[in-house]
Amino acid sequence: MKQTRVLIAGAGIAGLTAAHELAERGYLVTVVEALAVPGGKSRSIPVEGSAVAGQQELPGEHGFRFFPGFYRHIPDTMARIPCVLADGSYGSVADNLAHTSRTLALSKKGRWEVPNQLRSSSRDAASLLSFLYDLFVGSGVDVPREDMLHYVRCVFTMLTSSDERRFGEFENISAWDYFQAPSRSEAYQKYVINAVTRTLVACRAADMSARSNVVVGIQLLSDIYRSCADRVLNGPTSEVWITPWVTHLQHLGVEFIQGVSVENVLWDGESVRALQLSDGTELTADHFILALPLEALQAISNDDMLARAPSLARLDELKTEWMNGILFYLGQDIELNHGHTIFLDAPWALTSLCQQRFWPRGLAQYGDGTVRGILSVCISDFDAPGDYIRKPAKDCTPAEIQEEVWQQILAHLAPADRAELEAAGVIACSIDPSLRWTEQGMQNDAPLFVNTAGSWAARPEVDIGIINLFVAGDFVRTTTDVATMESANESARHVVNRILDLTASSAARCQLFPLEEPVALTPLKVIDRLRFEAGLPHLLDLVPVFSGETIAWLGGMTSRVAEYSVKAGDIVRQLGWDQRLPEFESKAMRFINNLSRGVAPVSKWASTKPDSKSGTAEAQTNTSGVNTLINDVVGSINDKALADDLDKLRARLISALDQTDKHFREYGASHQRHLIDGVLADSLFQSGKRLRASCALLCSMLMRRFLSEEAVQVAIITESIHAATLLHDDIIDEADQRRGHPTAWKKYGVGAGVLAGNLLVSRAVRSLYRIGYNGLADDLFEVIESMIAAESDQLSGRRNLEACEQDYLRIIDGKTAGLFAWSCRAGATVGGCNAATVTATANFGRHMGLAFQLIDDIIDLAPDTNDTGKTRYTDLSTGLLTYPLLLARQRDPQGFDVLAANGFADATEVSAWLVANEALEDTRAEAARQIAMGVEALLPVRHSAAKATLIELARASSRRLR
Repeated sequence: MKQTRVLIAGAGIAGLTAAHELAERGYLVTVVEALAVPGGKSRSIPVEGSAVAGQQELPGEHGFRFFPGFYRHIPDTMARIPCVLADGSYGSVADNLAHTSRTLALSKKGRWEVPNQLRSSSRDAASLLSFLYDLFVGSGVDVPREDMLHYVRCVFTMLTSSDERRFGEFENISAWDYFQAPSRSEAYQKYVINAVTRTLVACRAADMSARSNVVVGIQLLSDIYRSCADRVLNGPTSEVWITPWVTHLQHLGVEFIQGVSVENVLWDGESVRALQLSDGTELTADHFILALPLEALQAISNDDMLARAPSLARLDELKTEWMNGILFYLGQDIELNHGHTIFLDAPWALTSLCQQRFWPRGLAQYGDGTVRGILSVCISDFDAPGDYIRKPAKDCTPAEIQEEVWQQILAHLAPADRAELEAAGVIACSIDPSLRWTEQGMQNDAPLFVNTAGSWAARPEVDIGIINLFVAGDFVRTTTDVATMESANESARHVVNRILDLTASSAARCQLFPLEEPVALTPLKVIDRLRFEAGLPHLLDLVPVFSGETIAWLGGMTSRVAEYSVKAGDIVRQLGWDQRLPEFESKAMRFINNLSRGVAPVSKWASTKPDSKSGTAEAQTNTSGVNTLINDVVGSINDKALADDLDKLRARLISALDQTDKHFREYGASHQRHLIDGVLADSLFQSGKRLRASCALLCSMLMRRFLSEEAVQVAIITESIHAATLLHDDIIDEADQRRGHPTAWKKYGVGAGVLAGNLLVSRAVRSLYRIGYNGLADDLFEVIESMIAAESDQLSGRRNLEACEQDYLRIIDGKTAGLFAWSCRAGATVGGCNAATVTATANFGRHMGLAFQLIDDIIDLAPDTNDTGKTRYTDLSTGLLTYPLLLARQRDPQGFDVLAANGFADATEVSAWLVANEALEDTRAEAARQIAMGVEALLPVRHSAAKATLIELARASSRRLR
């Protein structure tokens, strides 16, 4: 079959990401790059003429690299790029990310430090806001208390605003106006609004969209609690990232054409035929991706192209600013800060990084060997006059820029730090070569897109409406939003997924990671959406005074969601919305109540005993079972931190499983209109052990410490599919009982059982599409088809005395193991795990599913099996040769023939025969082997409470008697 060819214009982060994702999926990829080397703005730029006697040239750059914790697309890609590490071992580029300790902010009045990772893992919104308040008040910056309270109020307003209000209102006003800077103090304007905005991106607060400013800012703040707010590379960018990446892509078959640019797009009707290059070459392909910088895309977007792609018509409205670097190569190592430093009073909005502190290879191999330190500085304001030369950077010579930046830095340092920096001495200096001096003045070949107010409407989607042409880059609409390497990477993943859809590829879709915000605020966003649609202001606009006590109240609200749910309900009724919000009362408030159980004190769960007077027997069984399981794990682990995490996990897991059961109970109770609904009410009420749901929930927590609503939905979906298979299996097996109850087909008839199962499958898949995981839905279709094929093979193979072990294992792989594997993979996917972890969980689930079915074979045939509420010897009565029977047949073919001639009518005799031939014991051994293989599949996954529980859950399933 002919391979699809894709031509990518641009070898920046977007282009390289698209090439990577496509090449991994078997596409033929060619990348065209105007520069002589790949990497775009992220590449290293060696200082020409700086090498001596075979040394490497000094490493220059467009600006220092910065990988905040909310970056998840970039690290996921890095984890799939093999490389040799600094110590000579083999690893991935992700291993070259180094964590910083703190961010240092300096003013001419004083200094304050922000730890880049706190020991606590609070996701409480009020804790974040209080921390933000404390940073500026009483830290020497002297921002008035009332101004900081106003700032916190504005941040919380944005956090609790619906997307409809964010895009419909706050996107269209500047951060300067949103935070009401004109009516506030000079310190507030300078340090809180201007400085934070300029160091976040190269944009003025007066221009930047308020939505982008706050949404991305809160991500950086949240990183302090959830991971690490600041990571850097442990060497020059090209050495430790770009070069290994390109080498890996070449090994995957990607072709690079460098030193030529795209001049024109050539058409064949409404689709693209070829790209015309600057050397006159025309390159054809099946699909084309323009992963170009904004200014380059603007240059080739002629009238012909805009007529075909109206979504590009507003590209000229998008604005760029300058953010370029200057490096000082020092004769001595300095210890200014273990992380980035912000110079709050610098008119040129300077930030810096002492790079050598993170480079294990050192600097001796660069230049003439005398460089011992590198101070990398970014200039974010080229229009403000300097303090010393008193000219804007755009009007300065290279020597003047060097002197002005140096003096602005020294002016912020304490005497000891200043003396250390001056004593280090500047051996050489390098300014980003993207800055050029011409007769017309300074030119910038690499400007940066900035999110100005209202710019979202002018930004294109990756799919521009041309069937085989797409755009990717940091200016394209993404959830990451601001112009970063992360947004460029995300945009490329969207493009690749679109191409996979268009070519009907069966390959897995690229993983996408949405931005995370405190989940406890979701109900307030629901309220705000309704208010915005009704033309009403935000709820906080009704609060006349926002004080420290207000923040304290927010803390209590977000840490005790049950109490908050009552307050939210009171607000709804006091404002007269209860007449308009029946859906909110039935869904959103139920969500709040469910969420409250997940944040209740752990001691409550630990001390709770089953109450025979309340709840259902099924729910109590689940609770005690999960408690027992995690108690066993806690008791076997010496790591106190892990044991504490497991204790907390108990509450979350129980809450989610109970929410799953509650969904089914409420569904069964509220849908009693048709015969099918009666089937569902009976079958769904029989909750069982929810083993597949537990696997999905635990896998979703392998990389995070909370359960998302999407994870709970996946648990419900996987249990729905499982319930559907049980309905169908009972009909096929003619089983009379299921968990101590009459089976649905016996009570309602075969037709109702079949239709109810089909309805469950339909609703489950539709739910996946509704929550936005189309790739998982496509995978689930494949799993269902495999289940049907396996069931069909099993049905046609009944009483086939020639069946072999391989036939049987193939059938149970499709019938049982596939859904286990999907449950784990789906949980890991919605939990934001990287591709390697997702694959590991799928392998784990498949082995666990095989073991589960093998144990099921034993349960059906073993003479000492306890009452399980299930019809025994079903496999025998229907003529199914299961694994124990196949093993015993190999060992005693004559005995098998005798039993088969009698149609296996005497089940007790068959059980005794299996015991005598050790078939049941060896089946247990094979199940244990499958469990061990599953546990081994999880070895690459980082150690966590969820992983420990997942492993114990697998081992416990081998001891299962149900």
